Amino acid sequence: MSTVGDVSQSSARDLYRAVFDELVGQVQPNHFASGPEVWRVVHSRSLDYRRRDLLWRIAHDAIVTNLKRLRWRLGDGICPRTRCTKWESVSHVFWQCDYVALFWEWFQVLTDRLTLCNTWAVSQDYALYGLSPPPCNTSVQDILTFVSASIKLALWRDRCNIVFRWVGRPADVVLASVRAEVKLRVESDFVRLPRSAFGRRWGPLVSVRAGRVVVNL
Repeated sequence: MSTVGDVSQSSARDLYRAVFDELVGQVQPNHFASGPEVWRVVHSRSLDYRRRDLLWRIAHDAIVTNLKRLRWRLGDGICPRTRCTKWESVSHVFWQCDYVALFWEWFQVLTDRLTLCNTWAVSQDYALYGLSPPPCNTSVQDILTFVSASIKLALWRDRCNIVFRWVGRPADVVLASVRAEVKLRVESDFVRLPRSAFGRRWGPLVSVRAGRVVVNL
């Protein structure tokens, strides 16, 4: 209350805003992520328009979470997932919520295998914006960018299904859908791209046996 001075001279609106900012203000970032590294990830050649659009919105803090809706005085600001009672900020949706732990654990294992590096660990900055990536060549970096964007797209789709359709899926089922989407993208590129171009793009993730591509996820 000290932030508004004399309480007796303050309106209810001023008091509400002071309390709200004290309780919630530090949860929601006050600025969007910016810089060449962020835009390099957003505009990666490995991404389609849906993934680019989502990454752009995350970088600009333009995702309509429940916490943002609370700032508009709509709803309670709480994560819609069952048994989660924390504020639903952008960072919560894609990193902090207990529900998403399985996805980034799987991504960490995949990264360790593709980069042959066991000293790098996925962080919130990487999960949200692609910052501080693991040491690897451009081909592996593009693969990881696509997979991490696919994770975030699947998480956001499932979250919206809970909010608008009241239907959510277990984390392992959503993760299986991520694997399926990645596999579908690789198989479609195998059909449409020349073998040399396909190898440059997906080589570290695949093997070809008897003329068929095998995605090693």
